[in-house]
Amino acid sequence: MRISNIQDMQTIEELRQYAQELENEVRLLRTVMNTLPDFVYAKDLSSEFIVANESIAKSMGISGPESAIGKSDFDFYPQELAQKYYEDEQKFLKSGKQSLTLEQDRLDTVTGEKGTILTSKMIFRDEDGEVAGLIGIGRDITELKRAQEALKEQLELNQSQREVLEELSTPIIPITDHIIVMPLIGAIDTARARNIMRSLLAGITQHNAKVIILDITGVPLVDTGVADHLNRTIQAARLKGSETIVTGISDAVAETIVDLGIDWSNLDTVHDLQSGLKIALRRLRDRLSDE
Repeated sequence: MRISNIQDMQTIEELRQYAQELENEVRLLRTVMNTLPDFVYAKDLSSEFIVANESIAKSMGISGPESAIGKSDFDFYPQELAQKYYEDEQKFLKSGKQSLTLEQDRLDTVTGEKGTILTSKMIFRDEDGEVAGLIGIGRDITELKRAQEALKEQLELNQSQREVLEELSTPIIPITDHIIVMPLIGAIDTARARNIMRSLLAGITQHNAKVIILDITGVPLVDTGVADHLNRTIQAARLKGSETIVTGISDAVAETIVDLGIDWSNLDTVHDLQSGLKIALRRLRDRLSDE
């Protein structure tokens, strides 16, 4: 209520009643502010405190909110941190924006603990509509940031482990100059098939491979999908100028290939790795003599 309205009051009792209501409202507002765990404050255009709550007072190591009034961050925080607070606030006050949310470094001057606060700042104006200062609400998000960092590190670790597992699941073993072996173990799905092709092509380039042995002794099942994946890999190797020999064709796998009507007649397929190595050496010798 404006002063002019107060002057119009008819009795002193009304004035006292009005003053009591104002006092109750102020007390309630301060109680709410001091109950909040967030930092709540207001500053003037010079970035000096005009309002502060218990939480920010405790963080600054002062006896109570009233000890902050008329002072600035320079009275409580290290010069570098206080300067950063001041510059952020002055930039905001002159920006023409009504509100701003940003993350800021936090320092508990009592414990020395560092952290992060998520701060929302809002402009308040005087009766003439001019900017008079700012209201700030800061929430300590240190634990949240730590949890995010821990999650990020775990995801990076998981990714590294996946990459290691992929390398282990698609190993390249150089036997001699220009001959490499890729032993495959376990089920082959679409994702792994892509890794097989990628690893094999990289191995061809790295070792200048002329002959490749794909050993599928450890592959428990060969179906049309696995056969298609292997055919694509073999075709890609051929485009790189390498011949492929498939070894480890068990009796069960051979029967499955026949039953499914899979045509591997254009491939060198043998029962064991030893036989595959003999063929590979012969093929390499022939190729080198032709060159």
